[in-house]
Amino acid sequence: MIKVSHLICRLLYLLLLLIFLYFLCRLFFLGFNRREFSVQSISTAFKLIISGIRFDLSAIFYTNTIFFVLCLQPLPIKRFGGFQIFIKAVFIIVNSIFLLLNCIDIAYFPFVHRRMSADAVLFLSGKKGSDFFHMAPVFIAEYWYIWLLYLLLITILIFGYSQIMKVSDSIITTSKSYLTRFLLLLSILGISVLAIRGGFQKKPLNLIHAAEVADVSNVPVVLNSVFSFIRTALKRSLPASHYLAESSLSTCDIGLFPAHRGPMKKQNVLIIVVESLSKNYPGFFGGPAKTPFIDSLFSRSLVFENGFANAKESIQGIPAILSSIPSLQEDPFIFSKYSTNKITSFANLLKKEGYSTLFFHGGGNGTMGFNSYCTLAGFDEYYGREEYNNDNDFDGSWGIWDEPFLQFSASKMTQAGKPFVSAIFTLNTHHPFKVPRKYKNEFKTNNHPIIACVEYFDYSLGKFFARIKKEEWYNNTLFVITADHTGPKIESKNPSVIDDYRIPIVFFKPDGSLRAISGKVASQIDIMPSVLDLLNFPKPYYSQGKNLFKDDCEHFSVDYNSGIYQYIDSTYCYRFNGQKGIGFYNWRNDPGFKDNLAEKHKAQIISSDRNLKKFIQVFNNNMIGNKMSLH
Repeated sequence: MIKVSHLICRLLYLLLLLIFLYFLCRLFFLGFNRREFSVQSISTAFKLIISGIRFDLSAIFYTNTIFFVLCLQPLPIKRFGGFQIFIKAVFIIVNSIFLLLNCIDIAYFPFVHRRMSADAVLFLSGKKGSDFFHMAPVFIAEYWYIWLLYLLLITILIFGYSQIMKVSDSIITTSKSYLTRFLLLLSILGISVLAIRGGFQKKPLNLIHAAEVADVSNVPVVLNSVFSFIRTALKRSLPASHYLAESSLSTCDIGLFPAHRGPMKKQNVLIIVVESLSKNYPGFFGGPAKTPFIDSLFSRSLVFENGFANAKESIQGIPAILSSIPSLQEDPFIFSKYSTNKITSFANLLKKEGYSTLFFHGGGNGTMGFNSYCTLAGFDEYYGREEYNNDNDFDGSWGIWDEPFLQFSASKMTQAGKPFVSAIFTLNTHHPFKVPRKYKNEFKTNNHPIIACVEYFDYSLGKFFARIKKEEWYNNTLFVITADHTGPKIESKNPSVIDDYRIPIVFFKPDGSLRAISGKVASQIDIMPSVLDLLNFPKPYYSQGKNLFKDDCEHFSVDYNSGIYQYIDSTYCYRFNGQKGIGFYNWRNDPGFKDNLAEKHKAQIISSDRNLKKFIQVFNNNMIGNKMSLH
């Protein structure tokens, strides 16, 4: 027989075992992704790791409370060996699954710059397309060391459990023992609730609390993937926002654009969205990639050198660009509970003016839900890998190589009715960062394998333009070139925190009428109202973006990640956790965000705080109320 006190000690040892395993996960997470964080000393790393224990305890108790209950329940079934095997299986299987999340995030984090959220399960369900299943072998092979780490963790988990629980737990069957265990069970349940909510504070522990103990750039180190996954799974509805009185909202805030006077300019519109094209890749911006065509094209275009993405994933970037939908919720809009809302888009606005509407993406149909979004947005024609119908040009990973797919897109646009609005979303500047075999000696890696992919895309884009220049529709076309989000970081002499969101936003017209470099802050959601302004669009419409060709409203960019809103204007970056400001930086003079100006520039903070709160309030309330379309 074993005393209840001994059982308590065992559970305590098991808790310490799990804390140690989560510690190892965090250590490897920080080590493998050290380039992504601002951890410049051992003391800073130690502080982050210690701060993370609170989040680890929440995750551990969330996932192990059932095990604790089974261990402490007072019924005599515990004397049977089968029950001991059962609870061991519960402990090992449950914790193996959640340790796997932490391991996967070591490799997944550089692509999304946030801890894993609950929408990751959509890859498994197929709602984000079937790419997961044919890409899994590629990731398993490339990140083989992650599986070795996982094997080590599972070995420690099983061995540790066996050593801690090796003495048979024969229950004392006296009524006093039953009562003791029952009281102990209630105590453990109380401790579990306390650990899960993170303490006695008014509101339960959430993602935003990590920013209270670490700089925002280091928040992912403090969090763990299990906590992030669970919290995002539980947080699915947007809260109604009432930061400011509705009467304080101006025409710049409410997202309603009036009709233009005068005749509409029925030009074709072609929006080229380049996968993962960070601003600091092309040679035009001083990047390491040799991009002669992009450099030439941008030199004859209107370039917004302070362009910003609204999020870190393609599934968020495409709706931002084509529908002016910011990404200010845990779920991407396409998979949120609001995905059936009426929305405004290039397609549903322009096709009412006689435009053909086309969307091109060389990936498999269903990838990231783009075909579903296109249906909702009003695109009549969707062209993907299946429509291309020639897997001789399949890249072996995601879809059709950019060079042939751009040529295919050119043919389809030539055949389409005029005018047209088309969006082409490219593919190959993406992990696993490959170029066609015939070009592997021509486009070589410079500092990072994505650079070769950027150079291959530049070559593909040059061939695309060489072809379409021969078409009659070319000279009557407005081109927009941008990115869905940024790509992985590369070495930089002056790394900036906001590089995670800096992308090209470029407007080009063959007649040369758009040619300049603008320092104005431009966001993905600004593209639609800016294009419609150039077309003199004749009807009112909804958009939370700003017209980049007018200065009657303030220009800024807003993004959201792990519970933190980031507001960027021409000089400052303001961070807000939904309740209070947590940082204020001069991103031009302090790219590394070393000097928090919160106490020195209170007047500027008030302005930034007010603008951001208006933006959040309009977004939340209009998304909840299904008011993002006038038609």
